[in-house]
Amino acid sequence: MALEALGLTTREATVYRAVAERRSAAVDGLPAVTGLTSDEVAAAIEGLVALGLLDVARDRPGVVTASPPELTGQALLLDRARDLQRARQELNDLAERYRSVPADDAELIELLPGPTVARRLADVQGQAEREVLIVDAPPYLDVKANPMQLEQMAAGITYRTIYDRRGLEEPGGFERAETFVVAGEQARVLDHTPTKLVIVDRAYALLPQRHGVTPSECGAFLVHRSPLLDTLISLFDILWLHALPMSASGTDGLSEEEAQLLVLLLTGFTDEAICRQLGIGRRTVARRVKTLMDRAGAATRMQLGWQAAQLGWVTAPWRASGLRRPDIPRAAGPDGA
Repeated sequence: MALEALGLTTREATVYRAVAERRSAAVDGLPAVTGLTSDEVAAAIEGLVALGLLDVARDRPGVVTASPPELTGQALLLDRARDLQRARQELNDLAERYRSVPADDAELIELLPGPTVARRLADVQGQAEREVLIVDAPPYLDVKANPMQLEQMAAGITYRTIYDRRGLEEPGGFERAETFVVAGEQARVLDHTPTKLVIVDRAYALLPQRHGVTPSECGAFLVHRSPLLDTLISLFDILWLHALPMSASGTDGLSEEEAQLLVLLLTGFTDEAICRQLGIGRRTVARRVKTLMDRAGAATRMQLGWQAAQLGWVTAPWRASGLRRPDIPRAAGPDGA
């Protein structure tokens, strides 16, 4: 069905394929070849002749000849590309005018029903021109990598993601995050995040309507430019400052394996979870942790974290920025506490 993208109808595409595969064809034989009626074939030929894809052979009555696809088709592709570019520009102009009109309070927040969330998220994410900010937390319907994110990063869109430790501990969670990190995602980890969140170009934010339920099940809020959006952006920035980098590889004095183990320890992974993520046994984990403690001069795992910071093995981003340690907003429980 690719030829329809050039502006051809399905019948025109069918007739052109039939003729192009033969270079030329008798008009009265095309109904049998295409499965169309004589009138449908005649209408398709008329349209194809107007587009320059078919010629009526003057010296051979009742015969049509296909124009070379690599010539005529390329011309149509260029025309189509120019039309799409003009349409894109007009949409951008309309978007600017749309945003310049003061919105009613009801328009600042859209309530998205569950079944529409995935499509709207894809639409908003696909509009990104600079960056996408994500707070990634369970529960999930699917932990597989998002192809759109990989495509957007390949196109130069910056992705910064804060992963909730609980999500990384789920089967496939760590592998999914690694897929994005390898592709260029800037990733950090927190022991606890207050909510799922996606912010696109600091112009839109999407978050679930309820805690502990996937947006596709409970619905989501789509927040437009407003003080509420500014608050959500500030929330992300605070969480980002508090989070630890996903990988500390390259840290002076630590191997890549040691750095990864240290990050998992400091973000609250249990020994069992570390075993699953690194694919090693509990004794190996205990031995490697003991080695780190000995090197850091730490008597306990809690002290290891403090010593790691003193030795420069890890640096809390908020401290590197010269800021006071921020408080982390936590989700309210069922009783509002």
